[in-house]
Amino acid sequence: MKILILSILLLLLSCMSYKSNLTHIGILKSDYQLIWSEEFNESRLDTNKWNIEIRDPGWVNNELQAYTDKQDNIYIEKNNLVIQGIKESYGTANYTSGRINTSGKSRWKYGRFEIRAKIPRQKGLWPAIWLLSETIYTDGWPNCGEIDIMEHVNNEDIIYGTIHSEKYNHMNNTQIGGNMIIDNMDIEFHTFGLEWNSQSLVWFIDNNIYHRIDKKDYFDDKWPFDNNYFLIINQAIGGFWPGDPEDDFRKSQFIIDWIKVYQ
Repeated sequence: MKILILSILLLLLSCMSYKSNLTHIGILKSDYQLIWSEEFNESRLDTNKWNIEIRDPGWVNNELQAYTDKQDNIYIEKNNLVIQGIKESYGTANYTSGRINTSGKSRWKYGRFEIRAKIPRQKGLWPAIWLLSETIYTDGWPNCGEIDIMEHVNNEDIIYGTIHSEKYNHMNNTQIGGNMIIDNMDIEFHTFGLEWNSQSLVWFIDNNIYHRIDKKDYFDDKWPFDNNYFLIINQAIGGFWPGDPEDDFRKSQFIIDWIKVYQ
């Protein structure tokens, strides 16, 4: 009988733990439900979920890398996604790296986004986790809207969260954002997050809020954040923000443990 009772208790605890992984008490909403996740359990990136972008150097932001689909640039290791930047000759590029997105496969309007990752810290690097509206293909950038969940440059201890729109964007030096200092981001995993609804955007790291944007404070109209957005993860090398890598740069790894999306 004792064994039976213990088995039932263990089963109940297991069910409670499973349910807790599917729900989340949030900032803008108290009852989030998990609707999409990626834990990188396969041996290769799941192309049913992800698009791998192929881009030449200089395509955007004066970046130096070519984005490729090479195994050296995008691979799964120990159930982690690794986006690896490499100094190498590749076509017209002297560097290669990886960039993936969910456009046309998964897109979201509002929600809570959590991404657990290690961030590389070297001069000339620009890893990012961000959301871009599917209207990019009709409205163009920045009118479509962009939400940067996490950006980092060089060997700083600073993480940035930012929005771009027709009125507020880095081309006009009017982007709106906040930042937070975190230690050991290249050694330890941290959870980078965003909550988003029709009125607000909130950024957090390890559940610590560091920035909030409310529609009423900045937008009378042309708030572009009521559309479906897709997720992008990339590691840029060089560009107008970080500048060039050091001469002795060889490789860098941007490591993603898991991604969870709640609504």
